[in-house]
Amino acid sequence: MEISETTAQAKIKSLLDEAYESRINNLSRSIELGEKALSLSKESTDKSCIAKSLSLLSLFHMIIGDFDLSINMANEAIENFQELNDEKGIADAKYTIAGALYKTDDFSKGLNYLIDCLGTYKKLNDYHNLARVQKSMGTIYEFFGDVKSAAQIYEEAIESGKKASDLNLQSNAFNPLSGLYLNQNNIPRALEIIKKSIAIKEKTGDVRGLAFALYGRGKVFTQTGEFEQAEKDFLHSMKIHEEMGEKLGWAMSHHKLGALYIKMDRLDEARETLVKALEYSNKNKIILVKFKANLLLHEIAKKEGDFELALKYLSQYVEEKESVINDRTAKVIEGYDVITKMQALEFEANAQREKADIIEKKKIELDSFFYRISHDLKGPITSLMSLNYVAKLEVKDETALKFLAEYDSQANRLNNILDGLLRLTKMSFNEDSKQEIDFEKIIYDCISSYKFLANYDSVEFKIEVDPTIKYEAEWALVNTIIQNLIENGIKYARTDEGNKPYIAISVTQKQESIEIVTSDNGIGMDEKTVENVFVMFFRANRKIEGTGLGLHILKRAIERLNGQISAESKLGEGTTFSVVLPK
Repeated sequence: MEISETTAQAKIKSLLDEAYESRINNLSRSIELGEKALSLSKESTDKSCIAKSLSLLSLFHMIIGDFDLSINMANEAIENFQELNDEKGIADAKYTIAGALYKTDDFSKGLNYLIDCLGTYKKLNDYHNLARVQKSMGTIYEFFGDVKSAAQIYEEAIESGKKASDLNLQSNAFNPLSGLYLNQNNIPRALEIIKKSIAIKEKTGDVRGLAFALYGRGKVFTQTGEFEQAEKDFLHSMKIHEEMGEKLGWAMSHHKLGALYIKMDRLDEARETLVKALEYSNKNKIILVKFKANLLLHEIAKKEGDFELALKYLSQYVEEKESVINDRTAKVIEGYDVITKMQALEFEANAQREKADIIEKKKIELDSFFYRISHDLKGPITSLMSLNYVAKLEVKDETALKFLAEYDSQANRLNNILDGLLRLTKMSFNEDSKQEIDFEKIIYDCISSYKFLANYDSVEFKIEVDPTIKYEAEWALVNTIIQNLIENGIKYARTDEGNKPYIAISVTQKQESIEIVTSDNGIGMDEKTVENVFVMFFRANRKIEGTGLGLHILKRAIERLNGQISAESKLGEGTTFSVVLPK
């Protein structure tokens, strides 16, 4: 029996080794071998072999873009590895989950998994897998806009690849590094690195990696105006991606080829290519390619004078881009928190103190970034809104006025978001002196300030303020809290026939705290919405105008006063917010 099990294990190991080697030029073969190994593993009931087979299969499915299947297999592998106390096995499966997450734009969650992997691989001196993790982390740094850190970690991935004596691992990092140099307009360096990558891929027979390298060189040729060479590279890249079943790479190549055809004034081919990219991205949830393809299709329709179609694509682009940017902004904030964990790995002796310091520093940096960007954009946005107003007075053409109306709507939305970000970041920098708070005056002033809101006239306000309250705090923060609670109640009032909208506001003094409670009989929220209601840019109801910043700003103001907030709500019945501020 012992001999039989050993023979089975050796056969399974051989299948898995061959499957892993085949991934660079024949993913179908890799999956076939992996499934055969899994079947034999289950027959032999060897948990280690089952886990390793699942882990490798999940990697192959992640590569071709079957993300849900990949994550399910990886999680099943992790359960088995945990029972076996196999640290490396757990890290391998987590690396695959990280890849599936960040390829679908869940960067912050993917980064959590990568940091776990990083610690394990460093501990084991596993340079092969360390290089893979570092390259993936470089992609995430690049997403965060931290080009310096991205370049540094790509260089670290190259060094790890050298220590692992693996040319392919080195060239995998060359591809994105070339892109960084291209974005900095250092074209000679970008071309030098991508040519080096192509040479390695051709030497090693890494066909799948070659597709990404050709895509990188196509981008360089596009920028240098060598359009025919760029077209050849993109077409070659697309062909390989299609043969290998690489969904993300296929969509990316189509997008860049479509952009190239526009530059070459080959609009029919551009449209055909981009429509394919759009349909494929819709089917496979490749969000970034999706909204970029809409923008290029808008450009084509505009060039051809089809303004109605141009408006349609532009509207889709604006809607999808807003969703991506809002989602990404929130993830950048989460991501900086995650990055601190990675940094803390380097300073284990002082982990807790270092973590707290770094988190605070990153929050300040991020707040400073938002403040600068928002402040700098306010002037141009105000000018654009003014110019739009003047243009509407002069223009009479109905199609043009339709464009101007869409423009006005989006400019106003952007202006409101910038106002919200400015209020949010000012809270981190302003230190107002404390003063005694007159809650009653603040409440009535805030109610009065919202007379312009649509539901204002139909809402009844019920106000109860304990006259014995003695409370000192920063006036601006308390005003922000009450202002946002009242605004939220008015905007989401239920004005259907038979319902008399009201907002009840009470401020009471407890032994150690002040309690502010607002309740209404508005449209209410379901359980899932309540869970997300304080998340930045989250909007419970997209039919009602807003930026998704109000309740996040409210929560930040409460946190500045060391307070707490809770929400209770029932859909169609109303909402209650309870704020507790320590005295």
